[in-house]
Amino acid sequence: MDRRIGYIVIALLSALLFFLAVGYHSWPCGGSPLSERCIRNKIYETTGALILTAGLLIFICGIFLILVLVMDETWAEITSTVFAVIAAIIAMAGVFYYYDKGSVWGPFIATIGMSLTTALAAILLFDLITAFT
Repeated sequence: MDRRIGYIVIALLSALLFFLAVGYHSWPCGGSPLSERCIRNKIYETTGALILTAGLLIFICGIFLILVLVMDETWAEITSTVFAVIAAIIAMAGVFYYYDKGSVWGPFIATIGMSLTTALAAILLFDLITAFT
């Protein structure tokens, strides 16, 4: 199996999770961050906008990763990497902003550890699968 298929799955799953987070109606404000109820509070408006932007960018990254798999073009690989890096930076900015304004750093630190562990597990899993196929 080509490991790039795993990258496509990760990109599209990430986009889905970002969109789910923005649409989820159980934020502390009593709705989703971009809902009429929550948008009055700047912390939710900014966080929601940043997470939504990151979701759109990583979705576009997934599209370019599909092009990489189909066309095997260097420009598509570079473009997908650029979109992934920008999406990661914007997502981190949104999460940093939310936790900084909310002064809730414990769960944030745990989230970083979980994210790094999940990323390592996914990389190792894809390496193992590609080694035997």
